[in-house]
Amino acid sequence: MQLYLVRHAEAEETPPKGGDDERCLTPEGRREFSRVVIGLRRLEPELTRILTSPLVRARQTAEILQEQLPGPVPEELPLLAPGGSLERLLFQLREAGEAVALVGHEPGLGRLICLAVAGRAGAGTPLRKGGIARIDFEDTPKPGGGRLIWLLTPRLLRRIGRAS
Repeated sequence: MQLYLVRHAEAEETPPKGGDDERCLTPEGRREFSRVVIGLRRLEPELTRILTSPLVRARQTAEILQEQLPGPVPEELPLLAPGGSLERLLFQLREAGEAVALVGHEPGLGRLICLAVAGRAGAGTPLRKGGIARIDFEDTPKPGGGRLIWLLTPRLLRRIGRAS
């Protein structure tokens, strides 16, 4: 299994009346993440599923990912919301598919990287907004069973996208 961990793009700083869960991507965040996906596309992922946090900013990021790759329609997974159980998330991924993108938040995604690779969540390996990491599992996803293939900042992904 190839697992792509995608942190949502830049979002509004001030929560709207609906609260933090309703924060939308900024216009700049949308533009920059579109350029990030161009770089990701050059790495030729063939996503079988896109799973996203139910929070607006993550869903919007997942939609850009789906439109630009193109990829499968994003599906909400509540465990990707802040505070979701990382161990349960890894367990649920056992039947998720061959190449799955998870769109979520920090510090959860960074902690998931550590759990997948080192076997415990610890302090985490932070992803920048719009950053993406790839972890491969030979068998089913489990703590400590993953291998970090790459962790790329948005800036590097945009550069990859500009390369000819």
